[in-house]
Amino acid sequence: MVLLLAACAARVLAHNPMTSWAVARLHADRVELEVELSSESAWTLMGGSLDVAPDVGARLPKLKELAPSLYEVSAGGSQLAPTSVEVELREEDGVGFVLVYPRSSGAPLRFDAAFLRSLPAGHKTALTLKDADDKVMRTEVLTAAASSLEAKADDSSSPAAGGRVASFWSFLKLGVGHILTGYDHLLFLLGLLVACRRFSTAAKIITCFTLAHSLTLALAALDVVSLPSRLVEPLIAASIVFVAVENIVRKGEPGWRWALTFTLGLVHGFGFAGALKEAGLGAGGAGLLVPLFSFNLGVELGQAGVAAVVLPLLWKLRDLPAFESYGRNVISAAIALAGAWWFVTRLLF
Repeated sequence: MVLLLAACAARVLAHNPMTSWAVARLHADRVELEVELSSESAWTLMGGSLDVAPDVGARLPKLKELAPSLYEVSAGGSQLAPTSVEVELREEDGVGFVLVYPRSSGAPLRFDAAFLRSLPAGHKTALTLKDADDKVMRTEVLTAAASSLEAKADDSSSPAAGGRVASFWSFLKLGVGHILTGYDHLLFLLGLLVACRRFSTAAKIITCFTLAHSLTLALAALDVVSLPSRLVEPLIAASIVFVAVENIVRKGEPGWRWALTFTLGLVHGFGFAGALKEAGLGAGGAGLLVPLFSFNLGVELGQAGVAAVVLPLLWKLRDLPAFESYGRNVISAAIALAGAWWFVTRLLF
């Protein structure tokens, strides 16, 4: 079952080139919508295959035709058409779009990221609302299933607290969802917990993992330290193999496992940061602290929920003589094979 999970998730968990973000600046008479897509995202939206290198530079006219369909912008229920569209190639292999829409004061606005429904499952984007003075009002994560954000007519004059609350919940849900669908992180955690015989040991390991990945998540998200995902993703897979093999080689509770957990947890933090940046954290001048804190809190809540389910189950299984003799090694071997599969696929794809 573990191997099947690894095979099904291999492509999902590999480096995701589909990144994007957007900023909507609300003026009294107009809305300026700035969207940035990775070249892979833009290429896919134009019907291109990722089996060949994207060549968006040669298709700027096509991109300009595509621009109005990225977001469906409406005011008071009536869809708006852009009065101007600009497209440019940007640094780091991105494509920028700037669209201007007319705005009637008093009409609530709705932004629907329609392009998400044309990208591979799981793609997310962050949309930031700013007022006419370029002050951040709110940032939310949008998905294909929840692709819209609504702005009331008086949003630009309302206190920022409401926007921070909306951003908090949006990134909290993103964090919970990321850990619950982050099968590599979950298998790493399972590999750590399957060797724990005491609650104190499990608590120490979970605490060290939390501290470690929170540290590198913050450092990477704030651009203090940066590692390419092409390096981070194979290292995460290698950490899974290392822990699983140690479970098989060492009997009983491995000594100093908390130190190993902290060291390897630093690598996983870079993986979490990659997920945040793919969603557009901090892009376009969006705020960092609230999304960073709430995303990390979501990860911790999801992790705690998983541990609360897995630990009692493992301790119950240890009452069975067969599990005590073979269960730990069988589970660890399956985890090691899954990690090895991920390691190879992440190096090659």
